[in-house]
Amino acid sequence: MLRAAFLWFAAAAPAADTAPLVGAPESLTELSAPTTDQATSFWQLVIEQQLIIRVPAQRSPINNFTAGPMPSRREVQLPIIWKEKKAPKCVPMRSIMGMQAAQRDSIDLITRQKQRLRAQLNRGCRALDFYAGFYMEGTKDGQLCEGRDQIHARTGAKCEIDKFRWMVAVREEE
Repeated sequence: MLRAAFLWFAAAAPAADTAPLVGAPESLTELSAPTTDQATSFWQLVIEQQLIIRVPAQRSPINNFTAGPMPSRREVQLPIIWKEKKAPKCVPMRSIMGMQAAQRDSIDLITRQKQRLRAQLNRGCRALDFYAGFYMEGTKDGQLCEGRDQIHARTGAKCEIDKFRWMVAVREEE
């Protein structure tokens, strides 16, 4: 068996007296010495890095398309009323954990500290476009700022944030 394999390899190998299939390479000095035409041209290499952050959506009355089970009478809670407070112009991107569509033209960003931050979208943007969450490009300072940065919906919409407002829960007592 080994003798047959050796004979088969020996027959497949090229003979020593035949010419090589590939031509001999030119000397390296001929290849590296540029001519006067080549000396004026140059090559440019651009390396780009892009950071995309995905923010998942949480169900809200605006984007909940499936009907869930009806809560029993004992589980019904008093409605929460949200009051807007002044918020900073920029928010760290790291602190944004999720989002909910809140109103027709705004979404609520949920932070890691379990706070709610309402992002008012610019004119022509609808919160319903962000039903599946959104993407944002990472910035050098790591902040999402009003009037500067855009958020990208998975549907293809791009919207700039006009204003941030903190949302504070106030229970309505009856």
